[in-house]
Order: sequence, then structure tokens, then C-alpha cells
Amino acid sequence: MSREDIIRLALQLGDALKESDELKAIMGVQEKLKQDSEASNLVMRFQDAKNKMENKMRDGLIVTDVEKNHLKILEQQLSSNTVVSELIGAQNNFENLMQAVYFAMNQAISGGCSSDCSSCGGSCGI
Repeated sequence: MSREDIIRLALQLGDALKESDELKAIMGVQEKLKQDSEASNLVMRFQDAKNKMENKMRDGLIVTDVEKNHLKILEQQLSSNTVVSELIGAQNNFENLMQAVYFAMNQAISGGCSSDCSSCGGSCGI
């Protein structure tokens, strides 16, 4: 099989993933997040605090307990927000799908599953 054929198949796989329920769920929740100013603001505040902390650590500066506690509080607020929790769940579902795709490709490359599925526990779908 030629390189072009493989790339064409990869594009087809990408198109199929784009149409997956898992990706559609993420996109739907992302739209809900855009409409929910409280959740959007919370996500932005968390990302800003996290980036500042990571930058300080990268620059060799000390992160204070106040900064750490602030980030923990924001994390707790994120985990208790229903829209954010729904988004995290949707992202986890899509990541699980992607891991299954990578696993299936690796199985195909390495010769596939044994007939009793002992190598994959039946997760390859064969």
C-alpha cells in the first residue's frame, strides 16, 4: 500500500471521528460553556492562575501557599460546576475512543489479536 493510500485512509478515519457521538458531545458541551458566562469565566480564571503558576515554576520562582490554595479553590469550583463536569466527561469519552483507535492500529501493526482476545481483553472489537 502506498503512502498516499495510507494518508487517504487516515483522512477517512479523521472524517469518521469528526462524525462520532463522542466528538459531537464535546462540541455540544463547548457550546453550552460559551453560553454559560459563570462557567466560562471560571475556566478562564483557572487557566490564567495555572499558567501564572507554571510560568513562575519554569522561571525558578517560588509559588506561594496562597497561590497554590487559590488554584485548589478554583479546581474545586470547576469540579462542582455541572457544565464543566459535563465537558470533562465528554472529553474523557473522546479520549477513550482515541485510545481504542490507537490500540486497534497498534494491534493491526503488530499482527492483531489472538483468536481468544487474550492480548486485548476483547476491547479491539474483533
